[in-house]
Amino acid sequence: MSVNDRGTIKWTAMMMPEHVELLNQLKEKQNRKQKPILDEQQFEENGFQLMIAHKDNLLVNIKYYSNYDYHNIKGYVDKINYQHKYVSVVEKISSEDDTRINFDVILEVTIL
Repeated sequence: MSVNDRGTIKWTAMMMPEHVELLNQLKEKQNRKQKPILDEQQFEENGFQLMIAHKDNLLVNIKYYSNYDYHNIKGYVDKINYQHKYVSVVEKISSEDDTRINFDVILEVTIL
């Protein structure tokens, strides 16, 4: 005879909604990813790839860190603003909608 253990599911019926919410928040905190620290060489390589992609109008994939997770965006570099330290990426060349990504959250730039 085997024991059918359902984990926390069997206890949630007896738990107060506040406790369920706290358990969900705890699970969310445990799943958070930490932002990796880039060395100077990787930071320079990312900047170099962005400049080439902007100059030659090439499609890039940018991996960046936001909201405790890693994200990817594919598009064309529309603008590199060194004063405010961000890059503007559009998904299509003729598009007006852009996504601004700060330099300090960019993890990797790949020219496609």
